[in-house]
Amino acid sequence: MSETNIDIEAAKRLADDLSRTLAQAGGDSDKMRELREEVDSLRDILNGPNAQHFWITDRLRAIEAIFERAAVELLADGITAGNYLAEIGRIL
Repeated sequence: MSETNIDIEAAKRLADDLSRTLAQAGGDSDKMRELREEVDSLRDILNGPNAQHFWITDRLRAIEAIFERAAVELLADGITAGNYLAEIGRIL
């Protein structure tokens, strides 16, 4: 999808699901903290009064990059990257 056609509802579902998963995982590694911060930022943007598509795209790409760089470390904390990477790809 192009930036002007981002599925906002899918991005909200993804952010909510990631937030729940991260809360349940409870890991405290640097990558987990970084991922939580990015997900919180995405949720704030999505729930704000004027969610700009380029802000959403930027946050999704940041989350995607964390998953790509730290998939093994996140897996040790109970987070599997594959499904989330696929969903981010569909949204973008």
